[in-house]
Amino acid sequence: KVGLFSKVDVLDLNRDEEISYELVTIEEADAPNGKISTGSPIGRALLGKEVGDTVKLQVPGGAKELEILRLQTVHDLK
Repeated sequence: KVGLFSKVDVLDLNRDEEISYELVTIEEADAPNGKISTGSPIGRALLGKEVGDTVKLQVPGGAKELEILRLQTVHDLK
C-alpha cells in the first residue's frame, strides 16, 4: 500500500498522462520534481491505496482522477 517514501506511477485519466510521484515529508516536498508531501491533496488521496485503485480528488486546478499503475514502497527498496 502507498505510504511515506513510496514511489507511485499513476495515470491521470482526465489527461491520459502518466505521472510519477514520490511521497515525502513536508520538508522534503519538491512538486516540480515529483516529490509530494503526504499532507498534500494528491498525497492524502494516494495513502493506503494499491495498484489498480482509482482515486478522485479536488486540486486547485479542478478535479483529478488517477489510476495507480505501479507502486514501490520503502520495503521494496531494501
